[in-house]
Amino acid sequence: MSAVGRIYDQFYEKNILRTYWANAVRRDSRQYLYREGMVDEEALAKITAGVDGAMIPIDSDNLAGIISPVGVEPISSNFDRYLAAIEGDIARGSSLAPFARGEAVKATATEITALASYSASEIGKLARERDSALEGIINVYLRTLVLLVEDGEKAVLNVEGEAKVITVGDLEGKFRINTLDQGSTPLSDAIRKQNLLSLLPTLQGLGVPAQKIKEEIIRAYELPRDFLEELEAAPAPSVPSPSAADISTIEGGVAENTTPAATLAQSLVGGR
Repeated sequence: MSAVGRIYDQFYEKNILRTYWANAVRRDSRQYLYREGMVDEEALAKITAGVDGAMIPIDSDNLAGIISPVGVEPISSNFDRYLAAIEGDIARGSSLAPFARGEAVKATATEITALASYSASEIGKLARERDSALEGIINVYLRTLVLLVEDGEKAVLNVEGEAKVITVGDLEGKFRINTLDQGSTPLSDAIRKQNLLSLLPTLQGLGVPAQKIKEEIIRAYELPRDFLEELEAAPAPSVPSPSAADISTIEGGVAENTTPAATLAQSLVGGR
């Protein structure tokens, strides 16, 4: 409320100006003047109906000046300048940077970093108060959960895909609770996944086991746990050994049998 209170008067003034504009636009309508006696009621009804191809009789030799539109004066440009002045006062009086208010700005990364540092100093106090409130709520919830468990209620927690029943002993410890800004948003999750992939060469260079890296990737991307199972190595194809009947050699390395197994044995004997 203190942040809004600084610029509330500018908001009120801007609403007054927008109300004036809205009333001016509502009164901006098409109106016409016509010479009395030249057009009867039936002809006026046809004109206002706007029927395509309608024939309207006029009792006059000259059609000039019978009907003429009523001019609408445009709004003065002073209102545009005044609105720009109001918005400038709002921007200067606000403690939030434009991107923090959800406005798209055409700025470089350096400017965004500088604005983020400035906004952190301005709204950091408010963010700390919000985080403190969340931490207090969590502490109260843990104590409430202890009472429920003592009365016989069961609290189940999902730990790495497995259900674990929480006991009073698990909740009696002294916890240190810290809130994380944007800790569970889709954008932050995507950034963490991208950082994990970029660190893969570094982790491998540091000697981290491949199995541990695999487990972390599966956990981060929420892949099926079946991917952790080691695949059995496929057995190597067995080569049938030639039988004694297929191999017939002589001392000079000349084979009498010409079967494929005998040819292979002959080449081995000749190479030896």
